[in-house]
Amino acid sequence: MKSFALILWLLMGDGRQQALHTQYVDDEATCLATAKVLVDKHEARGEKVRYLCHEVIPEVGDVDENGNPIKPEHPAK
Repeated sequence: MKSFALILWLLMGDGRQQALHTQYVDDEATCLATAKVLVDKHEARGEKVRYLCHEVIPEVGDVDENGNPIKPEHPAK
């Protein structure tokens, strides 16, 4: 299971940001190494970017429409 998400944004001159890339990787070291390659590639083109390596926490059990865990109902006694 992939445990980190790499998200890369392009920073616009007017303060806006545009998502450029999302990739799932196995560990933080791979995420950081991949981010460096992508950042260097975009900076070579004169683009400003930022990235985030975010740990992915898998959901266990049922979740509601907002992603919040649903507690199991206890059977009536």
